[in-house]
Amino acid sequence: MQALKKELINMIDIESLNKVCLTEEQRQMLIHLSENLQIIADISQADVFIDCLLSDNQAIVVAEAIPNTTQSLYKNSVLGEIAFEETEPGVMFSLKSGKPIVRSRGITQENVVMQQDIVPINDLAGKTIAVLIKESDISHDLENEKRIKTLLQSTNEEKQELVKTITVQEIHHRVKNNLQVVASLLRLRMRRASSKEVAEVFRDSSSRISSMAMIHDYLAQNGMEETDVKFVMERIATLLISSSSTPEKEILLSVKGESLFLPAEKATSLALVVIELVQNSIKHAFKTENIRNIKIDVKCRKQMVYLTVSDDGCGMDETMTKKKSSLGLQIVEMLVEEQLQGVLSYFYSNRGTMVTITFPFIDREIQ
Repeated sequence: MQALKKELINMIDIESLNKVCLTEEQRQMLIHLSENLQIIADISQADVFIDCLLSDNQAIVVAEAIPNTTQSLYKNSVLGEIAFEETEPGVMFSLKSGKPIVRSRGITQENVVMQQDIVPINDLAGKTIAVLIKESDISHDLENEKRIKTLLQSTNEEKQELVKTITVQEIHHRVKNNLQVVASLLRLRMRRASSKEVAEVFRDSSSRISSMAMIHDYLAQNGMEETDVKFVMERIATLLISSSSTPEKEILLSVKGESLFLPAEKATSLALVVIELVQNSIKHAFKTENIRNIKIDVKCRKQMVYLTVSDDGCGMDETMTKKKSSLGLQIVEMLVEEQLQGVLSYFYSNRGTMVTITFPFIDREIQ
């Protein structure tokens, strides 16, 4: 019920807003601002809130937006919660003085180091009626600060290696951020699509870009130039299942086999192949209201990778691949042949579909 209410009133909680002494004109200003709150959260990659003054030493959260482009700092909604002066001095200061506070550091309830920016919201007469709060995770920045301090105390050889690691991580971190913003903008556009077909195109495109972002997120966190594709596939496929399943159609997913480390470019291509095949199974394989399974298996034998994606659905007609009517299947064939220099094989059955991708790779240990 709470989730439905938030959606209908554009991220603002009317019950909380009613507790604040505001004119109707001021209320409408905040309601109108809340309509853009999700866009602000996604582009800034931060949790965004609107707080109003409730009393001399209390404020109340009347609106919030959780970013789709990164992980939220909060496990639960804080709509309607009271902020006290002793715990949120910056918020109370800005509400009372009408002055902004920028780049203030603090710790969330989940013990995550974050940066807090607070900007007053004024009515047409210039009176501060609320504050816009943006809170973002800065643990990545703090980690880099520690590494720079270590760098300054290191030998020349250690410095070169550390600089290389920091540079690689920062590149992947920025690429991930940019991809997540693009994916989020596509999701926003999807909500305004004129038809289900157009919305599906935006949804599929957003999923593809999000999968690429996951690759770069893994590389940014681990400071590596190669990705454990099996680990990333587990995350991508699980995300697809959770976002696509309906209560009456339960789909179980399993990823088995060996860890496979590939350079970012090939890892991204393989991840896109998997996402297309899993999406295809979700959309077309399961037409009955039963528990269904999708299995991904990875095997590495003598510099060759054998990756299989199979389901126990209704099966795929051979004419589908011959006609190449599916954009997803065309993408799969292009990536396997051109990016992975591999071979794609389909196995047809009325008890499910199995697709196998075979391609060569170079083991890191014998390079």
